[in-house]
Amino acid sequence: MIKQDDLTLVRSLPMFARVTPAQLDSLTRHGSLQRYPRGTLLFQEGERADFLMVLLEGGVELFARDQAGTEAVVETLFPVDSFILAAALTGAPYLMSARTLLPSRVLLLDAATFRATVAADPDLSAPVMAELAQYFRRLVRQIKDLKLRTGVQRLGCYVLGMAGPADEVQLPFDKRTLASRLGMTAENLSRAFSTLRDHGLLVQGSRLLILDRDKLTLFSRPDPLIDAQEGPLSLTGE
Repeated sequence: MIKQDDLTLVRSLPMFARVTPAQLDSLTRHGSLQRYPRGTLLFQEGERADFLMVLLEGGVELFARDQAGTEAVVETLFPVDSFILAAALTGAPYLMSARTLLPSRVLLLDAATFRATVAADPDLSAPVMAELAQYFRRLVRQIKDLKLRTGVQRLGCYVLGMAGPADEVQLPFDKRTLASRLGMTAENLSRAFSTLRDHGLLVQGSRLLILDRDKLTLFSRPDPLIDAQEGPLSLTGE
């Protein structure tokens, strides 16, 4: 039985904000809430999607691996967020693998039930379309970040985005994950941190201190069309 507090977390996602209690009950009745320790492999690329997953607590990395075993982190997720929506909607194979970064609680919603509910109810299908559109826009931003910036600039913009108005950032995961997320090797990440020391950033392990925001901003050149956090989208454009 899924507790009311967890259902409230699910409803905090725009995709589920307008579903009726009966619809939410139908979706969760065929689902399960699981706890996973850090480092748990949730699924592997190439497998069929049996569930839509909702991260309620912890952290998850989505990654891909080539035939030589080299991994690249595609995205890191923190609560509350859903993931692998496109695969759950289509029943297509996963294009990425997923692994917990932290001890996590994940709600598994049966993909077949989810597809049937979306197909039958426009009140759910419209926000699902908006969620897919938002994810597409997020990927475009990531591609622009990789194509238009140097690795050092990507790191600088990432730190500025994480910090917001604060002058201190605590990395939520290890530097290996950060390097892969930014499309860099661990060695290049270390060199990038060294470079940013000359541009207003002090590194103390996983703690990052912005000593000169103007200098770091001038060097990194953040762009709102890449770095700004976009709110929930609406198909009406409102």
